[in-house]
Amino acid sequence: MQQWKVRDVMTTEVLTVDYDTPPAEVIETMTRYDVSALAVADAYDSVLGIITRTDVLNAIEVRQPDRRPRGRWRRPVVRPAFTARSAGQMMNAPAMTVAPEETLAQAGRLMRERGVNRLLVTGADRRLLGVVTAADLLKVYERADQEIQSAVRQVLATLPTQDLAVGVDDGVATVSGTVADPRTATVLERVVRDVPGVTAVRSEIVVAPATAVAANPAPEPEDRPMDGWWPTRRPARDSPPLPTPGPGRHWMRGTTW
Repeated sequence: MQQWKVRDVMTTEVLTVDYDTPPAEVIETMTRYDVSALAVADAYDSVLGIITRTDVLNAIEVRQPDRRPRGRWRRPVVRPAFTARSAGQMMNAPAMTVAPEETLAQAGRLMRERGVNRLLVTGADRRLLGVVTAADLLKVYERADQEIQSAVRQVLATLPTQDLAVGVDDGVATVSGTVADPRTATVLERVVRDVPGVTAVRSEIVVAPATAVAANPAPEPEDRPMDGWWPTRRPARDSPPLPTPGPGRHWMRGTTW
């Protein structure tokens, strides 16, 4: 069964900034493109780190208002200042990354373990390929019922089963048919449930063991009237004794010479 990979749902267009990008430019880029994170990369697109909105807020220091004498119509102004001088000093490094060939389940498990909702997708030498978010992992459930049904049928076609019908309604797969083994029914349910897009499985599979075929009785031994005539075989115990041969004659059961 083909599983969805990170490369199937990731976003390939990722905004990046250089290590020396000033904090003000970082904020301007986030605001202009309405993004919550930026990747920090070098000239070769190798990932150095990531900057989130939380990192920007942590890098801002709010100073006390200026108390110098001003006109009565002007109020003291609170001026923010940055504790970092560049994007490199604001970023989190190393950035949490995932390979494009990882499954969606593996990416989701990594997000949960690290407490993040996005991962940078990197290839060889940590080269930036894209980004995958927690929302991207849910794209698998946006598949149409017909597409899911076709995928389920392809999976069932690879199994040694016959006369199975499948239907999908709002992500719920219904499988019906007859199998000879309860274990086969359990495996079928598990396989169908693992198809991307299936939210639940409704099993209407009937277990009907095949009728055992009676073994054919062993054939009874046939009468062998010539049994014992071969020279190398000994005569049967119930055979009458041979008469004593006369001079010049030799007896063998079944013939004389």
